[in-house]
Order: sequence, then C-alpha cells, then structure tokens
Amino acid sequence: MRRNNMPGKKREATRMGFVREMLKLAKYEKLNPIQAAAVKAGLLEGKNLVVAAPTASGKTFIAELAAIKTIREGGKVVYLVPLVSLAFEKYNEFKSKYERLGVKVAISVGDYDSSDPWLKEYDFIVLSNEKMDSLLRHNVTWINDVKLIVCDEVHLLDSVDRGPTLEVTITKLRKLCDAQIIALSATIKNAREIAAWLNASVVKSDWRPIKLYRGIAFQNEINFFGWRKYRLEESKSIEVAIAKQTLELKKQALFFVATRRYAESLAEKLKNVTKDYLAQEEREKLKQISKEVLAALESPTTQCKKLASCVEHGVAFHHAGLVARQRVAIEHGFREGLIKLLVATPTLAMGVNLPAFRVIVRDARRYVPMLGSVYLPTLEVHQMFGRAGRPQYDEYGEAIIIAKSEREVSEFLERYIKGEPEEIYSKLGVEPVLRTHVLALIASKMCNSFKELADFFSQTFYAHQHGNVNLIMQHVKAIVKNLVRWKFVSVEDENELKATRLGKRVNELYIDPLSASIIIDALIERKEAKPIGLLHLLTKCIEMKPLLSVRQSDLYWLEDEIARNEEYLLFKAPQPWEWEYEEFACEMKTALALNAWINEASEEEILEKYKLTPGELRSKIEICDWLLYAGQELMLLLRNMEIIKHLRKLRLRVKHGVKEDLLPLVRIHGIGRIRARKLARAGITSVAKLRKVPLATLELLLGPKTARKVKEMVSKEESERSLLEFERENKI
Repeated sequence: MRRNNMPGKKREATRMGFVREMLKLAKYEKLNPIQAAAVKAGLLEGKNLVVAAPTASGKTFIAELAAIKTIREGGKVVYLVPLVSLAFEKYNEFKSKYERLGVKVAISVGDYDSSDPWLKEYDFIVLSNEKMDSLLRHNVTWINDVKLIVCDEVHLLDSVDRGPTLEVTITKLRKLCDAQIIALSATIKNAREIAAWLNASVVKSDWRPIKLYRGIAFQNEINFFGWRKYRLEESKSIEVAIAKQTLELKKQALFFVATRRYAESLAEKLKNVTKDYLAQEEREKLKQISKEVLAALESPTTQCKKLASCVEHGVAFHHAGLVARQRVAIEHGFREGLIKLLVATPTLAMGVNLPAFRVIVRDARRYVPMLGSVYLPTLEVHQMFGRAGRPQYDEYGEAIIIAKSEREVSEFLERYIKGEPEEIYSKLGVEPVLRTHVLALIASKMCNSFKELADFFSQTFYAHQHGNVNLIMQHVKAIVKNLVRWKFVSVEDENELKATRLGKRVNELYIDPLSASIIIDALIERKEAKPIGLLHLLTKCIEMKPLLSVRQSDLYWLEDEIARNEEYLLFKAPQPWEWEYEEFACEMKTALALNAWINEASEEEILEKYKLTPGELRSKIEICDWLLYAGQELMLLLRNMEIIKHLRKLRLRVKHGVKEDLLPLVRIHGIGRIRARKLARAGITSVAKLRKVPLATLELLLGPKTARKVKEMVSKEESERSLLEFERENKI
C-alpha cells in the first residue's frame, strides 16, 4: 500500500482540486454517495479498497480517479476484467476520455505466448485476467512499475471457470508489486472477508443513480411489492403481454432466458408484437442493421436469417452462438433505441453495458449435471436485475421475474426480491485448475520448493477462508508428482523444484499440463498424421471442453463415420459397450465437425448436422488453432520436425476452413474460402496464375471492386509482403 506524506491541509486541497478537475472532465456535477465514500475511505491516498455496489452505481469512475492520480505520479495502472468484450468496452471508454490528457491507454487480451513488450510504453493497460496471468508467466519487465491494480467483477472469485485464475493472479501481483488494489464488486454478503484478504477497507452501498423496483409477474399481473401493480392484457403468453405493455410505455426491455434455443424462439415470438410499434425511420435503420447481420458470414446460415428477420422487426436474440460482428451490430442497435426488445442468455448480465428500462428474468432455473434443475443464485439474478434503468433516459428501472405458480411467487419473493446475494467462496481447491498454476509458480521461480508453494497458497483467498492450506497442498503434491512424471518438473537436492526446459515452454504456451502431456505422448514418435487423427487428439485436451453432445439421432451416422476414420485415429477406439465410449462419441462428433469445416462445409451445413452455431464454431476454431500452435512448438523443442509440417498445414486449414489446394490463395487479403474455391474451379490455383489473369476475367469471378483490390495485391512486391505478413500472423 502506498502512502502520501504531503502535509494534511495541502494534501486535502490538492485532492479536492483533482476531484473537481475529474468531475468536470466526466461532466458530473458532484461525486455520488458511493464515490464520495470511496474518497473518504482513502481512495486517493493509496489505500486498498473493496467497493461493493449495484450495477450502474458509478464504480468505474472510482477506479478512474485512482488511475489518473497514479499515472500523474509516474505509476502504471492495470485494469483487470473477466471478459474480452468487457475489456474492449473499458478500453474504448478510457481511451476516449483520457488520451486527450496525454494518458497512453492500451489493451491486450490475446496471444498468450507473448510478453507484449510494447506495453512498457503505456500508462493505463486494460487486460483480461487470463492475459495478465500469461504476462506474469513471461516475466514482464514493467511489472514493478505498476502502482495500481483494479480488479473489476472481483465477485467472480466464486466462478469455477474464472475464479481460480483471478485468485492466483491477484496473489502473484500482491507479491510482485507495491501497488494499491481497488476491487470492484456487485453487492455481496461477505465483502468484508474479501477486504480482509486484500488488507483493504470496504466501501459498501445499495445506492444507484436510478431507483430500481423489483417485481414478480404471475398470470396477468406484475406486482412490485409496496410500490405498484400492473394489470396485463389477457394473453396466452405472459412474455408477449409484458412486451406489449413495455412498448406502449415507449420503453425497451431485456429478457433473460436459460438457453440459446429459448432466446431464439422467444425473439421470433416477440417480433410479431414489435412490428406495430416502429416508426418509418426506425424501420429503415433496422433494415440496414438486418443487412449487417446477414453479411457477417460469407454464406448466411438459417440462424443468420432468423436473426436478420427479428432485427428488421425491432427484436434480437443475443448469445454465444452469434459471431462478433452480429453481436456488435445488435448491441449498437439496442443502445440506439432501434431494437426495442432483446432476448439474451445470462452471460450478457456480466458482459457489456446494455441497460434497458425493464429487465425480465423468464427462466429462474438452470439444469446442472447430477443435480437436475436448480434455482439460479440470488447474486446472478441481481446482476441481471442491475441492467434495469438507463441513467440518461429513465427516472427508475423495473426488474421483473416470471413465476409459474403460487409457490414460486412465495419462493421468488423471499429469494430474489427480499433476499441477499450469497457469500463468495474460493474455487481454487480443484485439481484441474491447480495444475497449470502450480507449474507456472515453479517455472517462474516464484516457488522453488514445497515449502514455498505452501507459503504462496497460504496467501490466497482459499487459505484466508479455510484457515490453512493442508487440503490444497495434498492436491499440489499429487500435481507435482504428475509434473515430474511428464518431465515438466524435476526434483533436485533437498526437494528443490525446478521446471525443465519442456515445462517452461508448456507454461509459456498457456495450456493445461495434462493437455500438453496428451499431445506429446501422441506425437513424439509420429512422423505423419491425418487431419482427422490430429483433430481427434485435440478434443482430448481440456481446452476443447465442452465437447458437442451426442443425441440418439446422431448414433447411426456417427458410428458409420467412426468406422470410416478409425484407422486414422491416434488412439484406439473403445468398444460401444465400454464406459469410455460415450465420451469418445462426443470427441468424434466434435472432431468431425471441425473436419467438415476444413473440407469446406458451409456454416449452415455444420449447424444443420452438428448443431454447432457459427459463434461456437469460431470459438472452437480459435482453441484448435492455439492447441495446434502449442503442438508445433512442443514438437520443435523435442526435435520431431517431420510432424510439424502436418501441424502447420492443418493449422492453416482450420483457420481458413479450406482444403489443402486453396492454401496458396487464402493468404491473399480479401480472398476467403468461397472466393478461393471460385478461382480454383476456374483453374486459378496460385498467386502466379492469379497475376496473369486479365482483370475483366477476374471481375466476372469476384466482382469489379474485389477484383481490382486483388489485382493490386498480387503485384510481385505486394504478394511477397502479403506472404510475409501471412506467415507472421500465423507464427509459421
């Protein structure tokens, strides 16, 4: 924790002058109650704070006050967020505000095998939690310059997926930096416990700039207990009735539903409502957004067409199955007030900032394997509720949860209307997530023995909550035993732990050590492999989970495909009666979907046969690309040069979704898989041939605009530059 030694009165005058300057820049009249409380608690004096307050209560400005002050004093700021979409939102916000003051703002969220040395020149760095973890593994030189760490959404310590990386990263940063920590959180029950772990003060409040009313919809009524009741129009669908009433108020609504399928079906139902509430000018603008949605893929899928049709009527669905361009277009349309109703899955609640006058939680239950249908946590529902009320447009916001019975009305009243969010618990003591962090601690030389590992984990939130690290150290010892067996770690004299050269590379590549072991064992002695064999290998890696589920209707064609490809697999297929077969079938379905992609199946064909949406496909492609890169790096270190060419070739095919013969063409900017195949069918199979083709011929194949661009690119100098860029981008 940093302290300011300036005399009291002078320090107070300087502080208030700075606050007034920042308020003017932000176009605020004064600090709101939560911001004033943070300043009073020592925000500008270098004290650690945990700020627990509702969504839209102005928590980000608290972090900005500390950040600009830190930068002016010569320190560097890192701003950590859990999601890439949130990172870009914060980056754009900070850049537009503070670059005019000379503050250098940067963002880094990808390429985990890079130390990004250029970040040294920046003051205000927005990072995903995973990217920060990756940078620490690469021993970045500028870490000692960091004087402020902002952890946004710190309540995600409770998340099985994201919590452990956040917890370990915070613990590492506390050891490496003499920095102030500002942890921003939703309102949680045990904020003081997190604050005690961080040696911080708590600033907790239920204040928000827009009053939020919480209600329950049941049958034809919405009851905001102690405030008001709405009587809804008689309808077979309560969602339709709520939507109509919202539109009659000339407001927007955000519906949360449990699954992607539900999001799409409800949006289609609601488009029949919104079409009667659109002005002519709005219809014209919505047509343009609809066209953007359709143009997001070279060949639109049925999902694209469904979304475009909804958007044209002022409704949209939003989930991970959409590609980035579609999500951006929808978010923009909603912010502009053109899209009146948005139906989303719960992940949107902690993602980008999309407030609406009214938020409706339709599905209060979620299916959990082995537990069945369970109620959503109160914290999660309150996160959704927090999207209600737009500061610039509304005097208040309405959050509504839909009950399906009288019993649910009583349950929801106690749980979600009156109830407090749950306490946050560390999820660090799970072996799969510990593996990568234990190797990272040893490889970075932060921990060189079991004693030092125990000392490190004794400083985690897990240890703070449990009082000791005995249980977690049992897991750690088992993990180290496996790391030694996989030759990633060696045990020297007096139990000194040391990462091998191979272990250091696995750590830098940011993949699970178990995944690295699976890849190495499968490829170390192999000189060649078929694409389907390599793709199936990747499905065994933890990073590729969850795999595609296998339905009863899939079994007939899937068994045929397994029989056809069995000889090319790098693992022996289990028999259908063996317990491993179910997992194997999911692996094969996932591998076959990716194999269809590299053999130029369209997104529509993949969606139809494998039920893999374009957004999910893009996500699998990115993970596949990273694992193939990791594989080639590991084989390079182990000197198996023969298999590397197969990995590189497959990597390019996965990235571009093409057969091998199109690889020379897709390296040219502007030529994707569809245009490349058109050229190949016309006998144009190389850059040399493309250079000789008359422009008129090329225009017939690609259209005038694209043809001219391609012709410019394939001049001798441009094609050589393009190839160099292509190889650099793909780390060839």
